[in-house]
Amino acid sequence: MVLIVLSLIWLAGLNRLHELQEMGEKTAVEITISNINAGLRWEMADRIMTGREASIVEMDGSNPVHWLEKAPEGYLGEYPAMPDRFPPGAWYFDTSRKELRYRPILERNLTCRQCERIGGKTTLGWHIVRTANPMFGRGSRVRAVTVATYRWF
Repeated sequence: MVLIVLSLIWLAGLNRLHELQEMGEKTAVEITISNINAGLRWEMADRIMTGREASIVEMDGSNPVHWLEKAPEGYLGEYPAMPDRFPPGAWYFDTSRKELRYRPILERNLTCRQCERIGGKTTLGWHIVRTANPMFGRGSRVRAVTVATYRWF
């Protein structure tokens, strides 16, 4: 009887650990995208302050990893498409779609109806888009936006 109770406690703990690991992965992804947007803002500010505001449009569709001080863990580089051989936890820039892609390690609590599935695994994506800059009334700004809306937890 004691072994059964201990086994149930162990299984519950293992399940909770798995959930915490997935929450950690979700947080790491969100922090990476937040850092990309911060890097984009710094680059836009630099270009505005140095009189190169017109060059902001060139950032549209670029590799967002360029605006990070350090590439995210698991970043594999630039490729024209994501082959099945890329492991879970891999980031890469799809040069044909101009999207930053991520293959989650854990996706039990991830829902996305429009996300691409490669090799049975969900693949998340973001791209840099240009929008009007309401602050200056002219020019533009760029930011990383998700390709397909997803919900993680």
